[in-house]
Amino acid sequence: MITQIVQRLGATRRAARTSLVGIACIALSACGQSQNWSRQPAFITIGGTVSGLQSTVVLQDNGIDPLTITQNGAFTFALSIANGQPYAVTVATQPSGQTCEVTNGSGSATANVTNVAVTCTTQPTISGTVTGLSGTVVLQDGTDTLTIASNGPFTFPTALTSGAQYAVTVTQQPSTQICSITNGAGTATANVTNVSVSCGGFQIRPLPAIYATGKAVNYSPYRAGGPNAGEIPSSADVLQDLGLLQTAGFNLIRLFGADAVAQEILSLANQNDPSLKFQVGIYLEGAPSTCVDSVNQAQIATAIQLANTYPNVVAVSVGNETSFAGNLPASCLLQYVKEVRSQVAQPITADDDYTFYAGLSASGEKPDLVLPWLDFVSMHTYPFTDTGAWDWQQTAVAAGPARAAAMMNAALADAQADYALVANYSYTTTTGQVTTIGASLPITIGETGWKAVPTNTAQAIEAVTNPAIANPVNEKWYYDLMASWRGTGAPLNVFWFEAFDEHWKGTDDGWGLWDASRTPRYALCGTPAGPACNTTDLYAGAGYYH
Repeated sequence: MITQIVQRLGATRRAARTSLVGIACIALSACGQSQNWSRQPAFITIGGTVSGLQSTVVLQDNGIDPLTITQNGAFTFALSIANGQPYAVTVATQPSGQTCEVTNGSGSATANVTNVAVTCTTQPTISGTVTGLSGTVVLQDGTDTLTIASNGPFTFPTALTSGAQYAVTVTQQPSTQICSITNGAGTATANVTNVSVSCGGFQIRPLPAIYATGKAVNYSPYRAGGPNAGEIPSSADVLQDLGLLQTAGFNLIRLFGADAVAQEILSLANQNDPSLKFQVGIYLEGAPSTCVDSVNQAQIATAIQLANTYPNVVAVSVGNETSFAGNLPASCLLQYVKEVRSQVAQPITADDDYTFYAGLSASGEKPDLVLPWLDFVSMHTYPFTDTGAWDWQQTAVAAGPARAAAMMNAALADAQADYALVANYSYTTTTGQVTTIGASLPITIGETGWKAVPTNTAQAIEAVTNPAIANPVNEKWYYDLMASWRGTGAPLNVFWFEAFDEHWKGTDDGWGLWDASRTPRYALCGTPAGPACNTTDLYAGAGYYH
């Protein structure tokens, strides 16, 4: 009985307490809204995690509440925000040498935020060491330029974003040195410290043996409109050409420019006939006094890339008759020569007319600036077009085969005289020694030839007909004379101009050992690629003045 009385009294008290609460809620008119019956927090904390940090980063939320963080791990801002209010976490101060990025950093908070991610990555710097410097060298990485006047460590002032490409080059060489760069390019995911800039005096790079033993020719693959019309020769055409050159015994081939066509030639040759070796050319147009020219720089960059990629590149020629054309100052040519030489291992030359290397250029440009930085000289001589310098008519000899022979021998003598002018030209080396080209540098004939067909009858030598002097037999005769001349006390090698006719050249066409249809001419007789030779009189049918 007593237990039942106690239970009833408890129930009565609970009912009375519930009734009082209900009366209070009615009196307040909004009890259900003013009380946090949903259990949602009134204030929200904002936090997350930092990773990759190497020093100190300062974060802020909504532009206030700065939070200094010095280590990786979880973080929470000191100030809370009201439920439902927006938050925006940003980086107020980046860590030294790093970039921190925020993800999941903004929104409207209805519960404590814990998934803000702050990821820090290194901002790599590019640095290295200079050795052997005597003078001043200017380095460049992208748009970052650094002038260095002493040996020791260096660092480019601008840091990169992680994963960015870098490529350190020399934009200005010391006046009496060449500085070469190793470990100069790559992808920067951390500080780069191993760029090496080695500076020193000039030392001649020896030509490979193929320059003494090989059979050389100038080659251009164009069969239609040429490079000015944007012609891109097909791979099949290039392979056909290379096969013809190889069959005729040519194994040292000079290219004129550094572009996608040159790359295709080198790639196909490397894959199909590695015995073919190439002297890569760099096409240079005129340039302002600053020597800064987009076409020239593109050619130079491509040539450097080709020389460093393809093992069949055995030499590089900077420019083609730039001084003879009078469109490029020797000071710019020197700058380009030094730029290329500092970034490739092959011997360097600059193909030009003999008048430039003999100090007789009509432009007045002398080779003295450039010669101290070349490994060999590649001179051009064309008795066929330089008829004002020698007696091509030979009227003192009776008309007929004897006059033809006298003319061809006189043509050889003219080329030999051009060579002697170049070989005897004196200049001063980087060490102050006065010497001659012939005593200090190998000399090759980079271009010479004889027209097989007349294409410019405005010239007297091409106006002669029945028989013409621009004749496949005369081409053969001159070719044989030049081939027999090379050697001791003569050019190390002779690059014949040219392999194939190119109609797009107009009046400068007709020099090919093959015509444009790839039919071999008489100059190739006696080779597997050519027709049969006339065994009775090898040069029967040669033209002469009459």
